[in-house]
Amino acid sequence: MIISEKLRKQIQNGVYAPGDQLPSEFDLGRTFGVSRTTVRRAIATLTGLGLVTTQQGKGVFVKPQSKISFSLANPLTFFDSELAKQGVTSSLQTLQYELTQPDPEIRARLKLPESEAMIYLQEKLILADEMPIAVDLAYFPEIVGIALKDNVNNGFTYRTLAISGYDIESAEVSLESRPASYNVRDLLDVPLGSPLLVYHYLAWDKEKVPLVYGETISRADRTFYSVGLERSQLGF
Repeated sequence: MIISEKLRKQIQNGVYAPGDQLPSEFDLGRTFGVSRTTVRRAIATLTGLGLVTTQQGKGVFVKPQSKISFSLANPLTFFDSELAKQGVTSSLQTLQYELTQPDPEIRARLKLPESEAMIYLQEKLILADEMPIAVDLAYFPEIVGIALKDNVNNGFTYRTLAISGYDIESAEVSLESRPASYNVRDLLDVPLGSPLLVYHYLAWDKEKVPLVYGETISRADRTFYSVGLERSQLGF
């Protein structure tokens, strides 16, 4: 593993907290067994990622990481649009897209008839400025999943449905917390048991036929959800 990647993981895992000073070039070179030139290149990479800043005459310090906000006010908002508004470049990595058997909960959510034994599962990694912030699991009825095959790498779930000809009329969302499992820990570069936010979503077409059920599992240290309320909604 290259030096910049090792330091990046240490910063993400809290070995070096926001505001902490990194060891000197000499000390880092001795720790990793590399030259000061290699250390400088690693620091330059971390600076480019927005993780550290150099203060002249003082050293290199870990920058505070601003959290990414997602709105709960409009469940149909495209995640990539939310990220773009905050100046964040988003990207996706599809980890799997396969036909599988649904468990009873997913079958009930999608209101699948007994004649439909299979669904499509898409698992993807969501990155913000090239750093993993969330894992998304989306479950589609088989007929929808077939139609999406050519577009699964073209965007987030709602956008993929839209460009595949499926118009979402309504959606329902809920939010919970969950500790990081072994699988998610590795994907999001967090310690086992770290707090995660889980955003559940269910979307229908205008005939109230479910198009997708899914959950977006995000790092609680990098993301948060918000909602705005009008006075009429407050009950006073």
